[in-house]
Amino acid sequence: MARETENSPSFQLAKVVDAALRPRPAVPGFAAPPREQARPHSLPPWFIDRCRQAYLSVNFPGPQRVLGITSALHGEGKTTIALGIATALAADTGEPTVLLECDLETTSDAYFGLEGGNGLGDWLEGEAPLRILRMPPLANSFVIPAGPNRPDAARVFFKLSQSTVVEDLQRDFPNVIVDLPPLLGIAYSSLAAKVTERILLVARYGTTPIPALQKAVYLIGHDRLTGIVLNGYASRTPAWLRRLI
Repeated sequence: MARETENSPSFQLAKVVDAALRPRPAVPGFAAPPREQARPHSLPPWFIDRCRQAYLSVNFPGPQRVLGITSALHGEGKTTIALGIATALAADTGEPTVLLECDLETTSDAYFGLEGGNGLGDWLEGEAPLRILRMPPLANSFVIPAGPNRPDAARVFFKLSQSTVVEDLQRDFPNVIVDLPPLLGIAYSSLAAKVTERILLVARYGTTPIPALQKAVYLIGHDRLTGIVLNGYASRTPAWLRRLI
């Protein structure tokens, strides 16, 4: 194996990860340098518990957990599901957990309170350093923002598919959640469906057309698809009756 140089993407990523997980201690007499962080999200406990059930249904081959989250169309709530799963994993395992935002065409930066600034796309293009932000309220939860919308998303995503970003992150993050773009809204769906070995597909109850869901399942493939998360479902069965069933 060739020795990594200081200019290699893997070496640069390792430096950023080290700074995020092991920040320098404050110099005596001086204030500690501020750590960049995303906007806190207060997801309801019941929602996090359902996201917990989703990740527990996945058969991971070892102690490390790498999981892609996608949907057929926009507006299915996949980013919220990805955040909920990352939060549940970080809380349950106590291990460093990172949410990798890979939707380069409809960035979720505003969702995380990041108005402006570079992201994954800029780093892949060699235009800016990578950012790893702490994601409150948990100290072991982090997010890598996608960065601003890119008109050349297909070309940049190809670079992502050819890189070792996900593998490199696993050196320090036992839990890696990858928020993928919606498969039917992009021309490079075949690339997006192969970023991770295990993928959860998010569908919105009463909204996602069955043909769109079937096409997304076909694009992912049965070997990678580990389950379908039905978002927005509200049971008509009373809670007291569900507890007796």
